[in-house]
Amino acid sequence: MERMMLEAKRRDGLGTGQVRKLRRTGQIPGIVYGRGVDPTPLSVDARALRTVLHTQAGMNVLIDLAIGDRSGSGRTVMITDVQRDIFRKDIIIHVDFHTIDLSEKVEAHVPLVFKGQPRGVVDDGGIFEVHLREVLVECLPTQIPEHIDVDISALSIGDSLHVSDLTIPAEATLVSQPEQVVATVVAPKAEEVPVPAAAAAPEAVAAAPAGEGAAAPSTPPAAPAKAEEKEKQKDKDRDKE
Repeated sequence: MERMMLEAKRRDGLGTGQVRKLRRTGQIPGIVYGRGVDPTPLSVDARALRTVLHTQAGMNVLIDLAIGDRSGSGRTVMITDVQRDIFRKDIIIHVDFHTIDLSEKVEAHVPLVFKGQPRGVVDDGGIFEVHLREVLVECLPTQIPEHIDVDISALSIGDSLHVSDLTIPAEATLVSQPEQVVATVVAPKAEEVPVPAAAAAPEAVAAAPAGEGAAAPSTPPAAPAKAEEKEKQKDKDRDKE
């Protein structure tokens, strides 16, 4: 487990204005707390904090926090929470530290690293789905695993990998529920072939009941009526003659 040094300064101003002023000077406001000690507001250098967070241990890195106040006190801590800007996730706006005892066990989230290619994906074109990317373990702070390797090469279509199937280091105890699904391999979805609109139209008309889905035949014009009136007029003219 990696261990880093980080300098901090005690801060007295707790208002929004003071916090914004700190951030403009490249400082990140934070707080350190722990069993048997009062919560202490402090600030740390933004660049130094990013360096600490970018180790192989990630959030589980052990930190020797040197608080540069009048007492010159120092504590071994772990990061419990990092708040980031809602629009720019690369900008940290607050950090929480928790004082730890190296002789007492702690709980930590450990990332899973998947190894290999599932048989069901390589041979049968299945789809590999990840349901869990980290597990919770309990162990001494100095024994927290950086990651846990997960061999997925034997998974066929329909197979599932559970937390109980993971190989956990002997010095750690699993806290996550053993029945939780870690990953699965599922069959590929069958592609639906779209029906062309031109081919579907005649079928729709043929299937429609009488009087529905088709235009009613037009009524022929009443031309014969005018012809009869002309014939009658001719007969009258003959009678007059």
